[in-house]
Amino acid sequence: MCKNMRELLQYVENKRKKRAFQHFKLAKIEGECGSLTDKEYKQVKTYQKSNYSKCKKHVYTSYWREYTQKYDVKQLKLIKL
Repeated sequence: MCKNMRELLQYVENKRKKRAFQHFKLAKIEGECGSLTDKEYKQVKTYQKSNYSKCKKHVYTSYWREYTQKYDVKQLKLIKL
């Protein structure tokens, strides 16, 4: 592709010019970008940085499942034996 630094610099410059021209053509056809309306802005969800686990751990679900059951007296007597 590029054999030396001068060719690389020329290649990058040409690539940037092509990209700028494509953007110019697109803006000419579709118009310039405008700001969002209130309705569109409210639909955009932004999230803060999070470094915690996204799933519930074993402790929150299956670990405590046995302790949330209601036992009657007969069952407790059977468990004790």
